[in-house]
Amino acid sequence: MENYYDVLGVPPDSTPSTIKSAFRKKAKKLHPDLANSSDEEELEFRSPQGRTKKSSIASVRESAMRLVLEAYRILSDSEKRRAYDRSLRRQQAEQAGFNYHAFLKARTHDPESQARLIVYDLLHNLDVEALDVYERSKSFGDFRLERWMDRGDAMDAEYCVAEEYEKRGKLLKAYPIYKRLIRMEQEKPWFRYYFDVVALRFRTLLLQKLPGRIDEDDYLDRLNEAISLNVGTRDSAQFLRKKAEIYIRRKKYDEARQALDEAALLVPRLPGLAAARKRLPDAD
Repeated sequence: MENYYDVLGVPPDSTPSTIKSAFRKKAKKLHPDLANSSDEEELEFRSPQGRTKKSSIASVRESAMRLVLEAYRILSDSEKRRAYDRSLRRQQAEQAGFNYHAFLKARTHDPESQARLIVYDLLHNLDVEALDVYERSKSFGDFRLERWMDRGDAMDAEYCVAEEYEKRGKLLKAYPIYKRLIRMEQEKPWFRYYFDVVALRFRTLLLQKLPGRIDEDDYLDRLNEAISLNVGTRDSAQFLRKKAEIYIRRKKYDEARQALDEAALLVPRLPGLAAARKRLPDAD
C-alpha cells in the first residue's frame, strides 16, 4: 500500500492547504511542459549495465505523475482521506507479527486492553464487535479512550463509535460523543481538515434526526447545549432558529422573538428566519 503522504512529501497531520501546495510543486516538477533540465537528470536511472536510459524518462515521469495525482485525489477529499488514514493504521497494526487481536480479547478485565481492542476492531471493520466492547467497558466507570492511547487516535475511534451508533438509530448514544469530540477539538485541534464533517454530522443529528424522537423539553436542552458549544456561526444560528420554531408552536412568543433576534445577529439572511417571523403576532 502506497504511503500517499510520502508521495507528496508531507506529514500525516498536514492541513489541506499544505497538501495542495505540495501537490502543485510535485505536479510542476513532473509536468513535461514545465520540467527543466535538472529535473530530467533527477529522473534518469541506470540499467544493470550502467547505461543511462533517457528514453525511459518520459514513462517514469508519467508513472510518477499518476501516483501524485492519485495521492492528491485521496488526501484532498476529507472522507477519502479519513478512510485512507484508517487503512494505513490498520496496515501498521497488522505488521506487529503476532495475534494482537486475540491477546486483547483475552484481557477482559484490563480497561487499557479493551480500549485498544475497540480501536483494533474499528480499524478492521468489526464494527458490531467494537460497539459490544465499548458498551461492556462502561462497567470500568469513567471509561475514556484518551486515557490509554494517543489523543488523536482516541478521538478518531470515538467518532467511529458515534457514527456506528447513529447508523443503528441509537441517536441518544451518538449525541454525547459528538458533543464531547467538539469540545475536545476546540480545546486542542486534531480533526483539523475533517472537523467540518464532524460538525455536519452533529448538526444533522440535532436538526433532522432527533426532533420527534425525544421529549421536546429534552430536545430544547440539547439545542441550548449545542448553541453554547459555538461550533460555528451558521450552526448556532440554525440551532437558534429551531429553538424559536418550538417556542412559536408553544405560543411563547417573547422567547421565540429573542431566539430569532439572536440568530439574525449571527446570520442575517439565514433561510427560514423570515418565515418564522411571519408566524409571530404583530404586537409585543
